Amino acid sequence: MKNAKLKMKNWFEIGGLRFGVNSRITKKVIRHLPLVICIFSLLIVPRSPLHAQNESAQNIIEKISKKYETIIDATLEFSQTIRLGIMKREQSFEGTLTMKREKKYRIELEQQTIVTNGITVWSYSKPNQQVLIDSVKDDPKNFTPEKILLHAPENYYSTLLKKEQLDGKQMNVVKLTPKDDRSFISTMKLWIDATDSLIKKAEITDVNENFTQYIVKKISLNKNINDSTFTFSIPENIEVIDLR
Repeated sequence: MKNAKLKMKNWFEIGGLRFGVNSRITKKVIRHLPLVICIFSLLIVPRSPLHAQNESAQNIIEKISKKYETIIDATLEFSQTIRLGIMKREQSFEGTLTMKREKKYRIELEQQTIVTNGITVWSYSKPNQQVLIDSVKDDPKNFTPEKILLHAPENYYSTLLKKEQLDGKQMNVVKLTPKDDRSFISTMKLWIDATDSLIKKAEITDVNENFTQYIVKKISLNKNINDSTFTFSIPENIEVIDLR
């Protein structure tokens, strides 16, 4: 295993987490990872329900809030599709997201693994054969899933758009719109299972007209996930860049 000092900025930082990059499209994929964590963190972090513009949307969000109060950990298999607004390029990926209270996440993609135990974050790039290690930054200005969820009630409007079938199941489609015109997110839509009140699909459009879609293919809840899952074991003969 090699230890190395950072000689060039082949990483970028979001919400106190540093991610390695090796291409523009990879950067777009990883840039949205905190957002998918934010969306799926609703599975394990109970918060106050979002303000709604009508009673129907309010009832749906309240059911989600009550459902998530019972959830301690979760594992999700999901697909991700990104369409870049300017380039009109589209790429799809599949991955697994494992989460546990509090602030523990593990994201497994084909080319990237990101792990945090709430204190340290490891970002492993398979193409680069490189691991970045850093401390999770607790900066009030940083984007984190918990902060988004905590401030969602005052930061977003929610509207029930319609009811729709997804994989043979009835879904409530809810649109979230940020109140702040400076928000990076332009709009976000959630497909919420009418039976179990779990989010099964999400679509996000940002201010640059980049479109990202997540579809939850499988969910496992409350499996008593061991905390060791959220510590990364560094493979041999991998370059290590420690930024702590």
